Amino acid sequence: MTSSPKMAAGDDASTSQHSVKGILLIMLGSFSFSVMFLLVKVMKSMNTFTLVFWRSCVQIAISLVDLQKKKTSPLGPDDGRVRFYLILRAVFGAAAVMAWFFGIQLLPLPDAVTIQFTTPPFAAAFAVCMVGERWKPLDMIGAAVCLTGVALIAHPTWLFGSMVNDDEVIDDGISSVMKAAAVMVTTAGAAMAGMAYVCVRKIGDQADAVVMVFYYGVLSLPLTSIGSKLLLGTWNVLGDIEHFTIKDYLLLLLVGFAGYGG
Repeated sequence: MTSSPKMAAGDDASTSQHSVKGILLIMLGSFSFSVMFLLVKVMKSMNTFTLVFWRSCVQIAISLVDLQKKKTSPLGPDDGRVRFYLILRAVFGAAAVMAWFFGIQLLPLPDAVTIQFTTPPFAAAFAVCMVGERWKPLDMIGAAVCLTGVALIAHPTWLFGSMVNDDEVIDDGISSVMKAAAVMVTTAGAAMAGMAYVCVRKIGDQADAVVMVFYYGVLSLPLTSIGSKLLLGTWNVLGDIEHFTIKDYLLLLLVGFAGYGG
């Protein structure tokens, strides 16, 4: 049997509605992340690992409540392959967020956010290798535009020449060397986020989105501790809680909510 024109039209309308809904959700997620980045910039006196730790704690709490309402297991489906990609997605996601927070605290906010939005070309490239998707001409053009924007923001000396001395301090006391390091770390974060998105694609609809958030939160806790020990020499990721103010706790709570919304 062949489908009638009315049925085909109905299917097209349904697909169109889902596409519009998806676009709106992506826009809301981007807005939520932008709010989170702004809050992180405001809290630049707090180190990256402390910020990610508290964000993860808030997201674990919210996701557990949400999963309880949905009567869904936090561990996701009893499928080894799916859980493997859930863990992989969480690890890449946590590393990406730590890299972004580091960059946001050292770079001008517009620059850091612009670099963060180079994730799509990385995700597209990884999808070609891991998922077998086609790399279309429009994808190539978009990737070239994104990476050109990063080059203009990073202003590498090998391309534009040196305009300041290496020890000259710019951007509110941040040296040009640290700025260059922040650009590289933030770009690496965008690449790791691309890997996280590919893992989400591999998971598909086999696991609830909130389960992915839960995995991210749980695995972020040990990763922040390890990162803090390796780079800062301390296991303490709670921060100087003895001197935290109500405003600090409120901002940390908002960072967690904004991150969950994204």
